[in-house]
Amino acid sequence: ALLTGRDMDGRLRQGITTEVLGQDGLSYAPVSEKNLEEWRRYLIGLNGDAPDAAWKWHTVGEYLNELEGRASNAVYLIAHGAVRVEAMGWETRPASDGELEVMRSLVRQGLVEGAAGLSTGLSYVPCAHATTDELVELCQEVGEAGGLYVTHLRSYGKQLLAAMDEAIEIGRRSGAGVHISHLRMTSPANWGLSSAVLAKIDRARDKGVEVSFDLYPYIAGCAPLFALLPLWAQSGGADRVLARLQDPAEVQRMTAEMVNWSADWTAYSLSNARAVPCGEWDGATLSEAAAELGMPVEAFIPRLLLETELDATIVSGGGSEADNERLFGHPACTIGSDGVLLGEHPHPRGFGCYPRVLARYVRETGLLGWEDAIQKMTGLPAARLNLPDRGRLRQGAWADVVVLDPERVADAATFEEGRLPPAGIEWVLVNGQVVVERGEYLGSNAGQALRPRYAG
Repeated sequence: ALLTGRDMDGRLRQGITTEVLGQDGLSYAPVSEKNLEEWRRYLIGLNGDAPDAAWKWHTVGEYLNELEGRASNAVYLIAHGAVRVEAMGWETRPASDGELEVMRSLVRQGLVEGAAGLSTGLSYVPCAHATTDELVELCQEVGEAGGLYVTHLRSYGKQLLAAMDEAIEIGRRSGAGVHISHLRMTSPANWGLSSAVLAKIDRARDKGVEVSFDLYPYIAGCAPLFALLPLWAQSGGADRVLARLQDPAEVQRMTAEMVNWSADWTAYSLSNARAVPCGEWDGATLSEAAAELGMPVEAFIPRLLLETELDATIVSGGGSEADNERLFGHPACTIGSDGVLLGEHPHPRGFGCYPRVLARYVRETGLLGWEDAIQKMTGLPAARLNLPDRGRLRQGAWADVVVLDPERVADAATFEEGRLPPAGIEWVLVNGQVVVERGEYLGSNAGQALRPRYAG
């Protein structure tokens, strides 16, 4: 979206002046020419696409250069998936010593060139195939540089507490700070676990492991549709996945495994799926679409992925409001939208996250005070990302400024209409340039690629 300007009005009108890119271990640098095209196609259902001329970087530094002069500021996390594919392709095994050294070198170079840290997506391919020891090795580079390890955990479901233990262990053994992405209790089996999760975080912090996490004010999530396939079916990159989706025997194996999961498919809806031969399903639940075609959901998923060439995205229900409230109140919590901006029915977090926190958890319920909520959106994440001249209003800092009406600020985006702009965000400045005036987006090219202080 930054490369094209697409949907940036919805980001800036809610007061976002800096985007953190490279989340969940799934991004585009460092990368060879061949692998860049592969990642472009593989992640189309998560990030969308840009014109061919935009895809011309290879290193982290070159990618950051491409992000200069865009609508908002950008910080980049080195994507573990990109590093792993550069070192060993899409292999589903542990890395060898030689491959680990290549990965360490790529992480080291990316940090020098301006990345804020390393990200993983341990329930996504290829990151899921990494061992804890591999991640400790890579995070030693992060820790030595003073950067941040940002992780999408191996499990937000039944194995949540074990996944938390792994993230904390990686921080303890490597010396890197740890930040957990979009921490939430995703299924009824997890509801109420937030107290145990926070106790783990507190114990780790007491023992010197700097752990923080981010959260958005919704109980539903969002992901590329291919994330519903078994891990083996997601492996190998776009070409290999699409080849499997054309093989009747492979599809039969996928569907048989998904049937055994006994998932509640009514809780999943398509937030992005272009019209294809099997139909136009953007906004429909998976159950509705499959029923209209007279087929099981487990067979519909591979068919839609094949026909859209992986360009399909889902919103998934589940989560606990009580757990969210408990997590929001913790001092290690920051606010993050985890914005996925694709489709006609995008998750509203991409367009209403920050105003919703202020309206719901500050003004309406009083769960957070104004100062605490704003700190969780600005000063605290800037500090975690080693950006000392961002996130605070003070002389000498960059003028990323939001002016809002505390009586009116509120989100309007819903799951039915996910692109509605908020109310009460009156002025937004990026690096001193007015980009939102009286609630209207003026356009912007004021953004900078932000390189943490330690990276020189």
